Amino acid sequence: MKSLRTLQIHPFSHWSLRSKTLLIFMLLIAIPLSLQGIITYYDFSMSVERRTADYSAQLVGQINRNLDRTFMEMQRLSLMPTYDPGVLGILRKYSGPALANQRPAVEDLEKMQLYIAGMTYNRPEIRGIQLFAGSGYTFSNVDASAIRSFTDVKREAWYERVKQADGAWVVIPKHRPSYYLDNGGQDYVSVARLIREPNTNEGLGLVKIDLKEDVFRQIVSNVKFEEKGGLLVVNSRGELFFQQGSGGLTPEMMDELRRTTELPQASNVRHMNIQGKTYLAIVDYSDYSDLKVISFIPVESLLKETKDLRNFTFGIGLICLISAGALATFFSYRLSRPLAALKNKMLRVEQGSFKQSVKVESQDEIGQLSRSFNRMVEEIDRLVHEVFVIGLREKEAELAALQSQINPHFIYNTLESINMLALKRQNDEVSDMVSALGRLLRYTVGRNARLVRLREELESTASYVKIQQLRYGERLKVMIDVEESLLGYEVPKLLFQPLVENAIYHGIGDREEGGTIWIEAVRFEAELLLTVRDDGKGMSEDELQQLRQSLAAPQFSAAETAGEHGLALKNINQRLVLMYGERYGLHVDGSPGEGTAFTITIPIREEGERDD
Repeated sequence: MKSLRTLQIHPFSHWSLRSKTLLIFMLLIAIPLSLQGIITYYDFSMSVERRTADYSAQLVGQINRNLDRTFMEMQRLSLMPTYDPGVLGILRKYSGPALANQRPAVEDLEKMQLYIAGMTYNRPEIRGIQLFAGSGYTFSNVDASAIRSFTDVKREAWYERVKQADGAWVVIPKHRPSYYLDNGGQDYVSVARLIREPNTNEGLGLVKIDLKEDVFRQIVSNVKFEEKGGLLVVNSRGELFFQQGSGGLTPEMMDELRRTTELPQASNVRHMNIQGKTYLAIVDYSDYSDLKVISFIPVESLLKETKDLRNFTFGIGLICLISAGALATFFSYRLSRPLAALKNKMLRVEQGSFKQSVKVESQDEIGQLSRSFNRMVEEIDRLVHEVFVIGLREKEAELAALQSQINPHFIYNTLESINMLALKRQNDEVSDMVSALGRLLRYTVGRNARLVRLREELESTASYVKIQQLRYGERLKVMIDVEESLLGYEVPKLLFQPLVENAIYHGIGDREEGGTIWIEAVRFEAELLLTVRDDGKGMSEDELQQLRQSLAAPQFSAAETAGEHGLALKNINQRLVLMYGERYGLHVDGSPGEGTAFTITIPIREEGERDD
């Protein structure tokens, strides 16, 4: 038991009051400062991210709208040849495969060049507009020395998506056209569509508008992004159209960002983790052009200002904590000094020196405690002398009690003589009654232990029952129902005999037909339930209520003191409460004509557990 109690001691129980006070002061200062710093840092960080995200969302939205206007104009240009009869007539003339490698007439070339030149007028962002006839000839505004005259467009990588569009306009991502002779390794973004015969829907050729990368640079030139951020323009397939800045991303990381499926086909702001680095990605998607403008900013660069705030807050908090620690040390010393003096005086009193007193320095609780200590020590010193005198008198009383022990032995010897005489005269009933009375007396006054085995308590009760059965004869029946495994448990002494006596005298004793008393014991988890019940006249609800109130009352009333049975029941209940606590005791229940039941609940003491 001692080891268990030691384990349950709180780890701070050995700390001095000064240490505990200092710890409390430090916690009261450190916790609010830490919470304030954390909340301020978090709120400022979130505010910076929100402002940056809102600003970037507006920028990428504006960029995407400008791109939509640009591609809308390119789409309109690509549609113009399909409404021009002259252009359709020339394309119709050179649409047959049999005319492959045959140059058009000079007149047709001049008409087409003038038409295409008009389309590209005042549009420097257009590298070239090509009209591919069915024969493979290429009509273009580009100088003849810089472009191939004949091109098999069906072999181009981009042709398949134009064919699948079936006459609708298509935006082709960055690619390197094979028909430019002076390409110089440049890539272009293009808008293209098939040209069909209006009446028969037969293919006449293909129009393709190649755009320089400047078209994107001009749109984003007036937009200011974060210093370490970057911008991507891709389509829903992840194909690259334009890139500005890298934001610290390697080419491999850029490819991963471009291909990632985490970016939805809708406007969105989210955090992305790319190879262990966190980025704030702002996406704006256009249904018209199927383009996504992605602005990505390293979160680390966004939080640069917040880190400065965090360091400043940490420095201020550390200075405040050191200052508070010094003040807490000073005040904890001032508060604990009189208590330390009081503790030293109490240690001397504990060692037996009762001539101690402490100086009262204040009128607060510590001063009141000091005054109470002085009065207590004076009273203890006085009581010690009185106890010494009382102790001498108790020694004399013990001698008298020793002499009085002769009386029980005299009674036992007398009962034994009566028993021998009854046996000699063959009066078995008198012999049984005297033997039972002897056993009952030995159990009642022969031992001073508060706890006995359940077996011993039942044997003593059986002796009492035997005496009563000699008196009542067949009218009294007593049934004991207890499992063998419960007989070794300890119970308070003299529990059953008062309850059986109460059942006989108040339940079935006056009834002509007699009755039965049941004594039962049952284990329920860690508790033992002991029951004494009878089938006598029982009790009304008012009588039960009065008995329960009597059992719960702390003091004995005059009526209880005058009557033996009420006193015995209350004595049992108070013994149980004192031994086991308020939750245990004697419970009574019954009804008129149905008998009365007394139930006792006590905790089970396993072998090895004893009262100190």
